[in-house]
Amino acid sequence: MDTVEAEDLPKIEIRDLEHIAGIIDALSYHTHALSISVGESSICCPVTLRGIDHEQKVVSLSLLDAQSLEAADVVDQSLTLMAESDSETIRLEAMMALEVVRKNDLLNLRCSLPQTLHTTAKRNSTRVFLSQGMKVGVAITLYENQPSIAGHLRNISIGGALLEIPLAASAPLKMEEFIARLELSFPNGEQFITMAQIRHVNPAGRSHFAAIGVSFINADRAHEQRLIYLVNETEREAVYRNGEGGRMSFPSPLYSSNEPGYKRSARRHRHKPQPTPMVAALLEVTRQLHIFLLALQNQRPLPAKCLLGSADTLLTLLQRQRQTLFYALHCLNQEPAWVQHSLNVAVRLGDLVSSDPEHAHKAREVVVAALAHDMGKLMLVDDTLPSIEGQLNTHQRDHLRSHVAILQDALEGADWLTPIMHHEVIGCINERLDGSGYPKALKGEALSPIARMAAVVDTVDAMTRTRGDRPGKTAIEAYRYLYHRPGRFDKHWVTRYIQRHGFYPIGSLVKFSGGFLAWVMELDDSGQPQRVRVVRNLSREGRTMNDILSRVDFAQLGKLDGLMRPEGFGLTPH
Repeated sequence: MDTVEAEDLPKIEIRDLEHIAGIIDALSYHTHALSISVGESSICCPVTLRGIDHEQKVVSLSLLDAQSLEAADVVDQSLTLMAESDSETIRLEAMMALEVVRKNDLLNLRCSLPQTLHTTAKRNSTRVFLSQGMKVGVAITLYENQPSIAGHLRNISIGGALLEIPLAASAPLKMEEFIARLELSFPNGEQFITMAQIRHVNPAGRSHFAAIGVSFINADRAHEQRLIYLVNETEREAVYRNGEGGRMSFPSPLYSSNEPGYKRSARRHRHKPQPTPMVAALLEVTRQLHIFLLALQNQRPLPAKCLLGSADTLLTLLQRQRQTLFYALHCLNQEPAWVQHSLNVAVRLGDLVSSDPEHAHKAREVVVAALAHDMGKLMLVDDTLPSIEGQLNTHQRDHLRSHVAILQDALEGADWLTPIMHHEVIGCINERLDGSGYPKALKGEALSPIARMAAVVDTVDAMTRTRGDRPGKTAIEAYRYLYHRPGRFDKHWVTRYIQRHGFYPIGSLVKFSGGFLAWVMELDDSGQPQRVRVVRNLSREGRTMNDILSRVDFAQLGKLDGLMRPEGFGLTPH
Protein backbone atom coordinates (compact mmCIF):
# COMPACT_ATOMS: atom_id res chain seq x y z
CA MET A 1 0.00 0.00 0.00
CA ASP A 2 1.31 3.42 -0.86
CA THR A 3 1.61 6.08 1.81
CA VAL A 4 2.31 9.79 1.85
CA GLU A 5 4.41 11.69 4.31
CA ALA A 6 1.97 12.74 7.03
CA GLU A 7 1.76 16.19 8.48
CA ASP A 8 3.24 16.73 11.94
CA LEU A 9 0.08 16.09 13.96
CA PRO A 10 -0.43 14.99 17.59
CA LYS A 11 -0.20 11.23 17.95
CA ILE A 12 -1.85 8.90 20.45
CA GLU A 13 0.22 6.00 21.80
CA ILE A 14 -1.37 2.87 23.31
CA ARG A 15 0.52 0.04 25.04
CA ASP A 16 -2.39 -1.82 26.66
CA LEU A 17 -2.52 -5.20 24.87
CA GLU A 18 -6.24 -5.74 25.50
CA HIS A 19 -7.00 -2.31 24.08
CA ILE A 20 -4.77 -3.03 21.07
CA ALA A 21 -6.51 -6.40 20.53
CA GLY A 22 -9.89 -4.66 20.55
CA ILE A 23 -8.75 -2.13 17.94
CA ILE A 24 -7.43 -4.93 15.69
CA ASP A 25 -10.80 -6.66 16.02
CA ALA A 26 -12.48 -3.45 14.88
CA LEU A 27 -10.26 -3.28 11.79
CA SER A 28 -12.06 -6.34 10.41
CA TYR A 29 -15.29 -4.40 9.94
CA HIS A 30 -14.07 -0.81 9.55
CA THR A 31 -12.93 0.51 6.17
CA HIS A 32 -9.14 0.55 6.45
CA ALA A 33 -6.46 -0.26 3.91
CA LEU A 34 -3.97 -2.61 5.57
CA SER A 35 -0.30 -3.06 4.76
CA ILE A 36 2.71 -4.51 6.51
CA SER A 37 6.47 -3.96 6.49
CA VAL A 38 9.17 -6.43 7.53
CA GLY A 39 12.02 -5.46 9.85
CA GLU A 40 13.58 -2.10 9.03
CA SER A 41 12.33 -2.14 5.44
CA SER A 42 10.28 0.85 4.28
CA ILE A 43 8.52 -1.31 1.68
CA CYS A 44 4.84 -1.87 2.50
CA CYS A 45 2.95 -4.90 1.17
CA PRO A 46 -0.86 -5.13 1.17
CA VAL A 47 -2.38 -7.61 3.65
CA THR A 48 -5.79 -8.81 4.75
CA LEU A 49 -6.79 -9.52 8.35
CA ARG A 50 -7.90 -13.13 8.79
CA GLY A 51 -8.62 -12.99 12.51
CA ILE A 52 -7.32 -12.65 16.06
CA ASP A 53 -6.99 -15.33 18.75
CA HIS A 54 -7.49 -13.45 22.04
CA GLU A 55 -6.56 -16.44 24.16
CA GLN A 56 -3.21 -17.10 22.45
CA LYS A 57 -2.73 -13.39 21.64
CA VAL A 58 -2.05 -14.19 18.00
CA VAL A 59 -3.04 -12.21 14.89
CA SER A 60 -3.51 -14.00 11.54
CA LEU A 61 -2.79 -12.12 8.29
CA SER A 62 -2.52 -12.92 4.58
CA LEU A 63 0.21 -11.07 2.65
CA LEU A 64 -0.85 -10.50 -0.96
CA ASP A 65 1.37 -10.69 -4.07
CA ALA A 66 4.36 -11.91 -2.06
CA GLN A 67 6.56 -12.90 -4.99
CA SER A 68 9.52 -10.93 -3.69
CA LEU A 69 9.36 -12.41 -0.17
CA GLU A 70 10.24 -15.89 1.00
CA ALA A 71 8.68 -17.43 4.11
CA ALA A 72 12.13 -17.82 5.65
CA ASP A 73 12.77 -14.08 5.23
CA VAL A 74 9.69 -13.19 7.28
CA VAL A 75 9.53 -15.72 10.13
CA ASP A 76 10.95 -14.44 13.44
CA GLN A 77 11.09 -10.92 12.01
CA SER A 78 9.60 -7.83 13.64
CA LEU A 79 6.60 -6.57 11.67
CA THR A 80 4.76 -3.23 11.51
CA LEU A 81 1.08 -3.20 10.53
CA MET A 82 -0.35 -0.01 9.02
CA ALA A 83 -4.10 0.67 8.84
CA GLU A 84 -5.16 3.71 6.85
CA SER A 85 -8.63 5.19 6.37
CA ASP A 86 -9.89 8.53 5.14
CA SER A 87 -9.72 9.97 8.65
CA GLU A 88 -6.87 8.26 10.48
CA THR A 89 -3.66 6.29 10.27
CA ILE A 90 -3.00 3.48 12.76
CA ARG A 91 0.50 2.07 13.20
CA LEU A 92 0.88 -1.20 15.13
CA GLU A 93 4.50 -1.95 15.99
CA ALA A 94 6.65 -4.77 17.36
CA MET A 95 4.67 -7.73 16.03
CA MET A 96 6.70 -10.93 15.71
CA ALA A 97 6.11 -13.36 12.86
CA LEU A 98 5.64 -16.71 14.61
CA GLU A 99 4.68 -18.86 11.62
CA VAL A 100 4.76 -18.13 7.88
CA VAL A 101 3.26 -20.52 5.29
CA ARG A 102 3.12 -19.96 1.53
CA LYS A 103 -0.06 -20.75 -0.38
CA ASN A 104 0.34 -19.91 -4.08
CA ASP A 105 0.77 -16.10 -4.22
CA LEU A 106 -0.13 -15.62 -0.54
CA LEU A 107 1.98 -15.75 2.58
CA ASN A 108 -0.22 -16.67 5.55
CA LEU A 109 1.24 -15.23 8.76
CA ARG A 110 0.57 -15.91 12.45
CA CYS A 111 1.98 -13.03 14.50
CA SER A 112 2.17 -12.01 18.11
CA LEU A 113 0.04 -9.08 19.24
CA PRO A 114 1.73 -5.72 18.61
CA GLN A 115 3.29 -4.16 21.68
CA THR A 116 2.59 -0.55 20.69
CA LEU A 117 -0.11 1.29 18.75
CA HIS A 118 0.14 4.81 17.39
CA THR A 119 -2.81 6.59 15.82
CA THR A 120 -2.83 9.92 14.02
CA ALA A 121 -5.83 11.87 12.79
CA LYS A 122 -5.40 12.83 9.14
CA ARG A 123 -5.92 16.27 7.72
CA ASN A 124 -5.90 17.01 3.97
CA SER A 125 -4.44 13.57 3.22
CA THR A 126 -7.43 11.73 1.80
CA ARG A 127 -6.38 9.55 -1.11
CA VAL A 128 -8.81 9.46 -4.02
CA PHE A 129 -8.79 6.42 -6.31
CA LEU A 130 -9.59 6.86 -9.99
CA SER A 131 -12.43 4.62 -11.17
CA GLN A 132 -12.51 2.76 -14.47
CA GLY A 133 -12.46 5.10 -17.43
CA MET A 134 -10.89 8.03 -15.56
CA LYS A 135 -7.73 8.36 -17.62
CA VAL A 136 -5.05 10.77 -16.42
CA GLY A 137 -1.77 10.54 -18.30
CA VAL A 138 1.52 10.64 -16.44
CA ALA A 139 4.96 11.65 -17.74
CA ILE A 140 7.95 11.05 -15.44
CA THR A 141 11.21 12.84 -16.24
CA LEU A 142 14.01 11.75 -13.93
CA TYR A 143 16.75 13.84 -15.49
CA GLU A 144 16.51 17.08 -17.39
CA ASN A 145 16.62 16.92 -21.20
CA GLN A 146 15.85 13.19 -21.14
CA PRO A 147 12.83 11.37 -22.61
CA SER A 148 9.97 10.95 -20.15
CA ILE A 149 8.46 7.68 -18.94
CA ALA A 150 4.74 7.46 -19.75
CA GLY A 151 2.11 5.98 -17.48
CA HIS A 152 -1.25 6.59 -15.80
CA LEU A 153 -2.50 7.97 -12.49
CA ARG A 154 -4.09 5.44 -10.13
CA ASN A 155 -4.83 7.64 -7.12
CA ILE A 156 -4.01 11.10 -5.82
CA SER A 157 -3.91 13.06 -2.57
CA ILE A 158 -2.61 16.48 -1.61
CA GLY A 159 0.60 14.85 -0.44
CA GLY A 160 1.32 12.47 -3.29
CA ALA A 161 0.05 9.94 -5.80
CA LEU A 162 0.24 6.37 -6.98
CA LEU A 163 1.38 6.02 -10.59
CA GLU A 164 1.26 3.03 -12.91
CA ILE A 165 3.88 2.49 -15.62
CA PRO A 166 4.88 -0.52 -17.72
CA LEU A 167 7.32 -2.83 -15.95
CA ALA A 168 9.51 -2.58 -19.04
CA ALA A 169 10.04 1.15 -18.33
CA SER A 170 10.55 0.83 -14.58
CA ALA A 171 14.27 -0.04 -14.51
CA PRO A 172 15.59 3.51 -13.74
CA LEU A 173 13.13 4.10 -10.88
CA LYS A 174 14.54 3.68 -7.38
CA MET A 175 13.29 4.42 -3.89
CA GLU A 176 14.10 7.96 -2.70
CA GLU A 177 15.00 9.01 -6.27
CA PHE A 178 13.94 12.57 -7.09
CA ILE A 179 11.76 13.18 -10.13
CA ALA A 180 12.83 16.41 -11.85
CA ARG A 181 9.44 16.77 -13.55
CA LEU A 182 6.19 14.92 -12.96
CA GLU A 183 3.40 15.90 -15.34
CA LEU A 184 -0.26 14.91 -14.94
CA SER A 185 -2.46 15.43 -18.02
CA PHE A 186 -6.24 15.47 -17.45
CA PRO A 187 -8.87 14.75 -20.14
CA ASN A 188 -9.90 18.42 -20.51
CA GLY A 189 -6.31 19.36 -21.40
CA GLU A 190 -5.32 20.77 -17.99
CA GLN A 191 -1.87 19.84 -16.76
CA PHE A 192 -0.28 19.76 -13.34
CA ILE A 193 3.52 19.85 -13.20
CA THR A 194 5.53 19.33 -10.04
CA MET A 195 8.68 17.81 -8.58
CA ALA A 196 8.34 14.59 -6.64
CA GLN A 197 10.22 11.89 -4.79
CA ILE A 198 9.76 8.14 -5.21
CA ARG A 199 8.64 6.43 -2.02
CA HIS A 200 8.25 2.90 -3.31
CA VAL A 201 8.35 0.86 -6.51
CA ASN A 202 6.45 -2.44 -6.58
CA PRO A 203 5.13 -4.89 -9.17
CA ALA A 204 1.39 -4.24 -9.63
CA GLY A 205 0.00 -7.69 -8.86
CA ARG A 206 0.57 -10.19 -11.64
CA SER A 207 0.34 -7.58 -14.39
CA HIS A 208 3.08 -6.18 -16.62
CA PHE A 209 2.94 -2.87 -14.73
CA ALA A 210 4.72 -1.32 -11.77
CA ALA A 211 3.04 0.78 -9.08
CA ILE A 212 5.11 3.87 -8.17
CA GLY A 213 4.27 5.72 -4.98
CA VAL A 214 5.48 9.34 -5.01
CA SER A 215 5.27 12.32 -2.67
CA PHE A 216 5.02 15.85 -4.04
CA ILE A 217 7.81 18.20 -2.94
CA ASN A 218 8.59 21.92 -2.99
CA ALA A 219 4.89 22.79 -2.74
CA ASP A 220 4.04 26.43 -2.03
CA ARG A 221 0.59 27.71 -1.08
CA ALA A 222 -0.58 28.16 -4.68
CA HIS A 223 0.69 24.67 -5.50
CA GLU A 224 -1.25 23.21 -2.57
CA GLN A 225 -4.44 25.06 -3.52
CA ARG A 226 -4.12 23.65 -7.02
CA LEU A 227 -3.75 20.14 -5.62
CA ILE A 228 -6.83 20.59 -3.41
CA TYR A 229 -8.82 21.49 -6.53
CA LEU A 230 -7.52 18.46 -8.45
CA VAL A 231 -8.22 16.06 -5.58
CA ASN A 232 -11.71 17.44 -4.98
CA GLU A 233 -12.62 17.31 -8.68
CA THR A 234 -11.25 13.78 -8.99
CA GLU A 235 -13.32 12.70 -6.00
CA ARG A 236 -16.42 14.38 -7.47
CA GLU A 237 -15.92 12.57 -10.79
CA ALA A 238 -15.36 9.21 -9.05
CA VAL A 239 -18.57 9.65 -7.02
CA TYR A 240 -20.49 10.57 -10.17
CA ARG A 241 -19.18 7.59 -12.15
CA ASN A 242 -19.81 5.13 -9.33
CA GLY A 243 -23.36 6.42 -8.77
CA GLU A 244 -22.71 7.05 -5.08
CA GLY A 245 -23.98 10.63 -4.93
CA GLY A 246 -27.54 10.08 -6.06
CA ARG A 247 -29.32 12.53 -8.31
CA MET A 248 -27.46 15.48 -6.77
CA SER A 249 -24.05 14.33 -8.05
CA PHE A 250 -22.67 15.84 -11.23
CA PRO A 251 -19.49 15.32 -13.28
CA SER A 252 -16.30 17.32 -13.05
CA PRO A 253 -15.20 19.52 -15.97
CA LEU A 254 -11.67 18.22 -15.32
CA TYR A 255 -12.69 14.88 -16.83
CA SER A 256 -14.52 16.28 -19.87
CA SER A 257 -12.92 16.32 -23.29
CA ASN A 258 -13.69 17.58 -26.77
CA GLU A 259 -11.43 14.98 -28.34
CA PRO A 260 -13.21 13.04 -31.12
CA GLY A 261 -14.50 9.72 -29.85
CA TYR A 262 -14.03 10.55 -26.16
CA LYS A 263 -16.73 9.09 -23.92
CA ARG A 264 -17.11 9.50 -20.20
CA SER A 265 -18.19 5.92 -19.69
CA ALA A 266 -15.57 3.23 -19.81
CA ARG A 267 -14.93 2.36 -23.42
CA ARG A 268 -14.64 -1.10 -24.79
CA HIS A 269 -11.14 -1.75 -25.92
CA ARG A 270 -10.53 -3.53 -29.15
CA HIS A 271 -9.11 -6.94 -28.57
CA LYS A 272 -5.42 -6.93 -29.34
CA PRO A 273 -4.01 -9.91 -31.21
CA GLN A 274 -3.07 -12.53 -28.64
CA PRO A 275 0.57 -13.65 -28.59
CA THR A 276 1.36 -17.24 -29.47
CA PRO A 277 1.77 -19.60 -26.48
CA MET A 278 5.55 -19.48 -26.95
CA VAL A 279 5.68 -15.66 -27.00
CA ALA A 280 3.32 -15.56 -24.00
CA ALA A 281 5.71 -17.82 -22.08
CA LEU A 282 8.63 -15.52 -22.94
CA LEU A 283 6.65 -12.45 -21.88
CA GLU A 284 6.12 -14.05 -18.47
CA VAL A 285 9.90 -14.58 -18.25
CA THR A 286 10.46 -10.91 -19.10
CA ARG A 287 8.01 -9.97 -16.30
CA GLN A 288 10.04 -12.03 -13.86
CA LEU A 289 13.26 -10.31 -14.99
CA HIS A 290 11.72 -6.87 -14.39
CA ILE A 291 10.52 -7.94 -10.92
CA PHE A 292 14.01 -9.21 -10.06
CA LEU A 293 15.60 -5.98 -11.28
CA LEU A 294 13.18 -3.90 -9.18
CA ALA A 295 14.27 -5.82 -6.08
CA LEU A 296 17.93 -5.45 -7.07
CA GLN A 297 17.60 -1.70 -7.71
CA ASN A 298 15.78 -1.05 -4.45
CA GLN A 299 17.98 -3.28 -2.26
CA ARG A 300 15.20 -5.66 -1.29
CA PRO A 301 15.49 -9.40 -0.63
CA LEU A 302 16.19 -10.90 -4.04
CA PRO A 303 13.35 -13.12 -5.38
CA ALA A 304 15.54 -16.01 -6.52
CA LYS A 305 12.53 -17.87 -7.93
CA CYS A 306 12.18 -15.21 -10.61
CA LEU A 307 15.47 -16.31 -12.19
CA LEU A 308 15.44 -19.99 -11.22
CA GLY A 309 11.90 -20.51 -12.50
CA SER A 310 12.66 -18.58 -15.67
CA ALA A 311 15.74 -20.72 -16.33
CA ASP A 312 13.67 -23.89 -15.92
CA THR A 313 11.05 -22.54 -18.33
CA LEU A 314 13.62 -21.68 -20.99
CA LEU A 315 15.42 -25.01 -20.74
CA THR A 316 12.13 -26.90 -21.00
CA LEU A 317 11.16 -24.91 -24.09
CA LEU A 318 14.60 -25.52 -25.59
CA GLN A 319 14.18 -29.24 -25.10
CA ARG A 320 10.64 -29.43 -26.48
CA GLN A 321 10.39 -26.70 -29.16
CA ARG A 322 13.89 -25.45 -29.83
CA GLN A 323 13.32 -23.80 -33.22
CA THR A 324 9.96 -22.27 -32.25
CA LEU A 325 11.66 -20.75 -29.20
CA PHE A 326 14.42 -19.17 -31.29
CA TYR A 327 11.85 -17.52 -33.55
CA ALA A 328 9.74 -16.30 -30.62
CA LEU A 329 12.81 -14.58 -29.15
CA HIS A 330 12.64 -12.17 -32.11
CA CYS A 331 9.01 -11.26 -31.35
CA LEU A 332 9.75 -9.25 -28.20
CA ASN A 333 10.54 -5.93 -29.86
CA GLN A 334 8.38 -4.03 -27.33
CA GLU A 335 10.77 -5.03 -24.55
CA PRO A 336 13.88 -2.97 -23.66
CA ALA A 337 17.06 -3.89 -25.52
CA TRP A 338 18.74 -5.20 -22.34
CA VAL A 339 15.89 -7.68 -21.79
CA GLN A 340 15.99 -8.91 -25.39
CA HIS A 341 19.77 -9.29 -25.21
CA SER A 342 19.70 -11.10 -21.84
CA LEU A 343 17.05 -13.55 -23.02
CA ASN A 344 18.83 -14.27 -26.30
CA VAL A 345 22.16 -14.83 -24.57
CA ALA A 346 20.57 -17.05 -21.90
CA VAL A 347 18.74 -19.25 -24.41
CA ARG A 348 21.61 -19.55 -26.90
CA LEU A 349 24.21 -20.12 -24.19
CA GLY A 350 21.94 -22.72 -22.57
CA ASP A 351 21.57 -24.38 -25.97
CA LEU A 352 25.34 -24.45 -26.56
CA VAL A 353 26.13 -25.77 -23.07
CA SER A 354 23.39 -28.41 -23.26
CA SER A 355 24.81 -29.71 -26.54
CA ASP A 356 28.20 -30.43 -24.93
CA PRO A 357 28.19 -33.66 -22.84
CA GLU A 358 31.02 -32.44 -20.61
CA HIS A 359 29.16 -29.28 -19.51
CA ALA A 360 25.46 -30.11 -20.06
CA HIS A 361 24.87 -30.61 -16.31
CA LYS A 362 25.68 -26.92 -15.74
CA ALA A 363 23.00 -25.65 -18.13
CA ARG A 364 20.58 -24.39 -15.45
CA GLU A 365 23.27 -22.49 -13.55
CA VAL A 366 24.56 -20.96 -16.79
CA VAL A 367 21.10 -19.78 -17.89
CA VAL A 368 20.36 -18.24 -14.48
CA ALA A 369 23.60 -16.25 -14.56
CA ALA A 370 23.10 -15.22 -18.20
CA LEU A 371 19.62 -13.85 -17.44
CA ALA A 372 21.14 -11.52 -14.84
CA HIS A 373 24.48 -10.72 -16.49
CA ASP A 374 23.55 -7.25 -17.85
CA MET A 375 21.45 -5.97 -14.94
CA GLY A 376 24.39 -4.09 -13.44
CA LYS A 377 24.18 -1.62 -16.34
CA LEU A 378 20.71 -0.53 -15.22
CA MET A 379 22.02 -0.04 -11.69
CA LEU A 380 24.45 2.60 -13.03
CA VAL A 381 21.77 4.84 -14.56
CA ASP A 382 21.86 8.33 -13.02
CA ASP A 383 22.09 11.95 -14.16
CA THR A 384 25.58 11.36 -15.61
CA LEU A 385 24.48 8.18 -17.42
CA PRO A 386 20.74 8.70 -18.02
CA SER A 387 20.47 5.84 -20.52
CA ILE A 388 22.48 2.75 -21.47
CA GLU A 389 21.15 2.91 -25.02
CA GLY A 390 22.08 5.32 -27.76
CA GLN A 391 25.37 7.13 -28.24
CA LEU A 392 27.66 7.30 -25.21
CA ASN A 393 30.72 9.48 -24.75
CA THR A 394 34.10 8.07 -23.72
CA HIS A 395 33.53 8.75 -20.00
CA GLN A 396 30.13 7.05 -20.07
CA ARG A 397 31.48 4.00 -21.89
CA ASP A 398 34.30 3.65 -19.38
CA HIS A 399 31.86 4.08 -16.50
CA LEU A 400 29.54 1.45 -17.96
CA ARG A 401 32.28 -1.15 -17.68
CA SER A 402 31.87 -1.06 -13.91
CA HIS A 403 28.52 -2.84 -14.34
CA VAL A 404 30.17 -6.21 -13.73
CA ALA A 405 31.57 -5.27 -10.32
CA ILE A 406 28.39 -3.53 -9.17
CA LEU A 407 26.26 -6.56 -10.07
CA GLN A 408 28.66 -9.02 -8.45
CA ASP A 409 28.60 -6.94 -5.26
CA ALA A 410 24.80 -6.85 -5.29
CA LEU A 411 24.65 -10.65 -5.71
CA GLU A 412 27.29 -11.37 -3.08
CA GLY A 413 26.04 -14.03 -0.70
CA ALA A 414 23.25 -15.24 -3.03
CA ASP A 415 23.45 -18.97 -2.25
CA TRP A 416 21.26 -19.84 -5.23
CA LEU A 417 23.90 -18.53 -7.66
CA THR A 418 26.86 -20.89 -7.61
CA PRO A 419 30.30 -19.28 -7.18
CA ILE A 420 31.52 -20.81 -10.43
CA MET A 421 28.67 -19.23 -12.41
CA HIS A 422 29.02 -15.96 -10.51
CA HIS A 423 32.56 -15.81 -11.87
CA GLU A 424 32.47 -17.64 -15.23
CA VAL A 425 29.37 -16.04 -16.74
CA ILE A 426 28.76 -12.75 -14.96
CA GLY A 427 32.42 -12.07 -14.24
CA CYS A 428 33.98 -13.33 -17.47
CA ILE A 429 31.44 -12.88 -20.27
CA ASN A 430 33.20 -9.65 -21.29
CA GLU A 431 36.76 -11.04 -21.03
CA ARG A 432 38.82 -11.98 -24.13
CA LEU A 433 41.53 -14.59 -24.69
CA ASP A 434 44.14 -11.93 -25.48
CA GLY A 435 43.43 -9.93 -22.30
CA SER A 436 41.67 -7.09 -24.13
CA GLY A 437 38.40 -7.61 -22.26
CA TYR A 438 37.13 -6.38 -18.89
CA PRO A 439 36.81 -6.08 -15.92
CA LYS A 440 40.08 -7.88 -15.05
CA ALA A 441 41.75 -8.33 -18.45
CA LEU A 442 41.95 -12.10 -17.90
CA LYS A 443 43.40 -14.14 -20.73
CA GLY A 444 44.26 -17.59 -22.00
CA GLU A 445 44.00 -20.41 -19.50
CA ALA A 446 42.42 -18.10 -16.90
CA LEU A 447 39.20 -18.36 -18.94
CA SER A 448 37.22 -21.61 -18.59
CA PRO A 449 35.29 -23.28 -21.42
CA ILE A 450 32.03 -21.81 -20.03
CA ALA A 451 33.55 -18.30 -20.02
CA ARG A 452 34.75 -18.79 -23.61
CA MET A 453 31.31 -19.98 -24.75
CA ALA A 454 29.65 -17.03 -23.01
CA ALA A 455 31.97 -14.54 -24.73
CA VAL A 456 31.10 -15.95 -28.17
CA VAL A 457 27.31 -15.99 -27.59
CA ASP A 458 27.27 -12.54 -26.01
CA THR A 459 29.34 -10.96 -28.79
CA VAL A 460 27.34 -12.49 -31.67
CA ASP A 461 24.06 -11.24 -30.19
CA ALA A 462 25.47 -7.78 -29.42
CA MET A 463 26.89 -7.37 -32.94
CA THR A 464 23.67 -8.43 -34.69
CA ARG A 465 21.55 -6.11 -32.52
CA THR A 466 20.97 -2.52 -33.71
CA ARG A 467 22.08 0.15 -31.21
CA GLY A 468 21.65 3.89 -31.11
CA ASP A 469 25.17 4.45 -32.44
CA ARG A 470 25.28 1.78 -35.17
CA PRO A 471 23.14 -0.64 -37.21
CA GLY A 472 23.24 -4.34 -36.47
CA LYS A 473 25.38 -6.67 -38.57
CA THR A 474 24.14 -9.80 -40.30
CA ALA A 475 24.94 -13.16 -38.70
CA ILE A 476 27.53 -13.92 -41.39
CA GLU A 477 29.29 -10.60 -40.75
CA ALA A 478 29.38 -11.34 -37.01
CA TYR A 479 30.65 -14.89 -37.62
CA ARG A 480 33.39 -13.59 -39.89
CA TYR A 481 34.48 -11.03 -37.26
CA LEU A 482 34.81 -13.64 -34.50
CA TYR A 483 36.27 -16.41 -36.66
CA HIS A 484 39.12 -14.22 -37.91
CA ARG A 485 40.08 -13.19 -34.36
CA PRO A 486 41.16 -16.48 -32.77
CA GLY A 487 43.37 -14.52 -30.41
CA ARG A 488 40.24 -13.05 -28.80
CA PHE A 489 37.56 -15.70 -29.29
CA ASP A 490 37.91 -19.46 -28.94
CA LYS A 491 37.63 -20.77 -32.53
CA HIS A 492 36.27 -24.11 -31.30
CA TRP A 493 33.24 -22.47 -29.71
CA VAL A 494 32.77 -20.06 -32.61
CA THR A 495 32.58 -23.09 -34.91
CA ARG A 496 30.21 -24.95 -32.59
CA TYR A 497 27.94 -21.91 -32.40
CA ILE A 498 27.78 -21.64 -36.22
CA GLN A 499 27.01 -25.35 -36.44
CA ARG A 500 24.10 -24.93 -34.01
CA HIS A 501 22.57 -21.92 -35.80
CA GLY A 502 23.74 -22.03 -39.42
CA PHE A 503 24.46 -19.15 -41.79
CA TYR A 504 20.75 -18.22 -41.91
CA PRO A 505 19.82 -18.25 -38.21
CA ILE A 506 16.18 -18.47 -37.17
CA GLY A 507 14.77 -14.96 -36.89
CA SER A 508 17.04 -13.49 -39.58
CA LEU A 509 15.70 -11.68 -42.64
CA VAL A 510 16.55 -13.22 -46.03
CA LYS A 511 16.02 -12.08 -49.62
CA PHE A 512 15.01 -14.26 -52.54
CA SER A 513 15.85 -13.46 -56.17
CA GLY A 514 12.16 -12.89 -56.95
CA GLY A 515 12.28 -9.76 -54.78
CA PHE A 516 10.71 -11.39 -51.73
CA LEU A 517 11.83 -10.70 -48.15
CA ALA A 518 11.14 -13.37 -45.56
CA TRP A 519 11.89 -14.21 -41.94
CA VAL A 520 13.52 -17.58 -41.33
CA MET A 521 11.31 -19.69 -39.04
CA GLU A 522 12.87 -23.16 -39.26
CA LEU A 523 16.10 -24.75 -40.47
CA ASP A 524 16.82 -28.25 -41.75
CA ASP A 525 19.61 -30.46 -40.42
CA SER A 526 22.12 -28.80 -42.75
CA GLY A 527 21.29 -25.30 -41.47
CA GLN A 528 19.29 -24.24 -44.55
CA PRO A 529 15.90 -22.48 -44.25
CA GLN A 530 12.98 -24.90 -44.61
CA ARG A 531 10.15 -22.65 -43.41
CA VAL A 532 9.84 -18.86 -43.78
CA ARG A 533 7.37 -16.03 -43.23
CA VAL A 534 7.20 -13.94 -46.43
CA VAL A 535 6.55 -10.29 -45.54
CA ARG A 536 7.51 -8.09 -48.49
CA ASN A 537 7.55 -8.16 -52.29
CA LEU A 538 10.11 -5.56 -53.38
CA SER A 539 9.31 -6.03 -57.07
CA ARG A 540 5.75 -4.78 -56.52
CA GLU A 541 6.42 -1.41 -54.88
CA GLY A 542 7.23 -2.94 -51.54
CA ARG A 543 3.97 -4.89 -51.28
CA THR A 544 3.47 -6.13 -47.71
CA MET A 545 2.62 -9.83 -47.20
CA ASN A 546 2.25 -12.33 -44.37
CA ASP A 547 2.52 -15.82 -45.86
CA ILE A 548 4.19 -18.80 -44.21
CA LEU A 549 5.78 -21.09 -46.80
CA SER A 550 7.61 -24.40 -46.56
CA ARG A 551 10.51 -25.42 -48.80
CA VAL A 552 8.25 -27.12 -51.33
CA ASP A 553 6.88 -23.63 -52.14
CA PHE A 554 10.24 -21.83 -52.30
CA ALA A 555 10.38 -22.13 -56.11
CA GLN A 556 7.83 -19.31 -56.43
CA LEU A 557 10.14 -17.02 -54.41
CA GLY A 558 13.27 -17.58 -56.50
CA LYS A 559 16.80 -18.38 -55.42
CA LEU A 560 17.94 -17.56 -51.89
CA ASP A 561 20.19 -14.50 -52.29
CA GLY A 562 21.37 -13.98 -48.73
CA LEU A 563 20.82 -12.14 -45.44
CA MET A 564 19.43 -8.61 -45.19
CA ARG A 565 19.51 -6.01 -42.43
CA PRO A 566 15.88 -5.42 -41.37
CA GLU A 567 16.31 -1.80 -40.15
CA GLY A 568 16.03 -0.31 -43.62
CA PHE A 569 12.68 -1.97 -44.25
CA GLY A 570 10.96 -1.29 -40.94
CA LEU A 571 10.08 -4.97 -40.53
CA THR A 572 9.64 -7.11 -37.40
CA PRO A 573 9.36 -10.93 -37.29
CA HIS A 574 5.74 -11.09 -36.01
